[in-house]
Amino acid sequence: VAPTATTRRRPSTGRRNSATTTRCAVVEPSTKVSFPDTLDGSNNLKCIGAGVREKKVAFISVKVYGVAMYVDAAACKAELAAGKSLLDGAFDKALLVQMVRDVDGKTFWEALDEAVSPRIKEIATNMATKEDDEGNFMSEVAEAAEVAEEAAMDECDELKGLFMGQNLTTGAQVVMKWSAGGGGEGGNVLEVGVVGGGAGALRLKSSELAQALFDVYLGSMPISPGALASFKAGADKL
Repeated sequence: VAPTATTRRRPSTGRRNSATTTRCAVVEPSTKVSFPDTLDGSNNLKCIGAGVREKKVAFISVKVYGVAMYVDAAACKAELAAGKSLLDGAFDKALLVQMVRDVDGKTFWEALDEAVSPRIKEIATNMATKEDDEGNFMSEVAEAAEVAEEAAMDECDELKGLFMGQNLTTGAQVVMKWSAGGGGEGGNVLEVGVVGGGAGALRLKSSELAQALFDVYLGSMPISPGALASFKAGADKL
């Protein structure tokens, strides 16, 4: 079901500050979560769609959170026209998660890590087994892949520390931003934060971790196929 547009204001719960403005562009229909047109009140990242993450509990699908995707619209449009995807396109992108049920940070992280860690290992394996133009194994590439995997897993531990001890109550928000240009640092930068969670956002540098994290939502086996379909439909309209 496609998200619906709205300009209605959502009453504040008063429990925490929002990462977003009150003007809403997209309502995820099954959860009724409202997402703003732009992230952080900036025009740099535009919302292109939203969906829901469901979890099977005793054979029943339980809605856990709504998730929206934001992109640098002009750069995203150009990359898609060049044959890139929402995942591998070199443009700034973000995911905004809003909880629709209470989940402790430990449970949230364990579910996310269950999806992220295998993807990191797969990315590293693909790097390590890459051959040169003549089909030869490249030992230096394999060594670099091992180093990259270790760095990604170390930063996973930092993410774990961010979520452990958090209480993600209904309405809580998690923001994940992937800056392809590295914010002027010459490389990829991943920022992950819990809005109003008491701790600042983590600023991480592993491109393998960023790719694995966003692959969870944008890859060939997304945890919410409906969300990805909504993101793609919105991107096609840019």
